[in-house]
Amino acid sequence: VLEDLARREGISFADLRIFLVLPSNEAVRQAVEAGAGATIISELVVERAVAEGSLRSVPIDLPKRDFAMITHRDRQASLAQMALKAYLGAKAGETARG
Repeated sequence: VLEDLARREGISFADLRIFLVLPSNEAVRQAVEAGAGATIISELVVERAVAEGSLRSVPIDLPKRDFAMITHRDRQASLAQMALKAYLGAKAGETARG
């Protein structure tokens, strides 16, 4: 996503100064809250921090991305998996409606 955005803005990805790579969205959120820089991340990850005022969200136009929910074919879905599927279905419906 970042490469696509940079390319669209005429910026070479090689020219971007990436100085920190973190293992999870939560780690990225915490690093930005600590002042390490800026990032492009899912609104769901930072929703609470933005509402509390510890982070500021700057809207940018990004290309749409497709996601797929995958499960193990030989295992029965857990209650958590079923809840996630229902939640994602509801969110997808909200997005489709606008």
